[in-house]
Amino acid sequence: MWFLSRFYTADEAHKMGLVNIVVPLAQLEQETVKWCRQILRNSPMAIRVLKSALNAADDGHAGLQELGGNATLIFYGTEEAKEGKNAYMERRCSDFSKFPRKP
Repeated sequence: MWFLSRFYTADEAHKMGLVNIVVPLAQLEQETVKWCRQILRNSPMAIRVLKSALNAADDGHAGLQELGGNATLIFYGTEEAKEGKNAYMERRCSDFSKFPRKP
């Protein structure tokens, strides 16, 4: 795509796996809110680190590697990580509601 600079329709992008879902514009906000609510059920720390990782792409590979290593060290020592691991091992849905959400 980068070398040929081609444009694709939403349906073509969906078939290629480039987008998760295609909805009419009138349903976009409703679908976005639905996805946001799903995301917010996940670990606040994991969401925060993931957002940082996506932004770190501008720092090149060194920035990504450092962020990934540091984030892993930080996350695995948290109660949130323990809740996620325990929920997985106990085959239950994780409950991250007791952990604060920080910007």
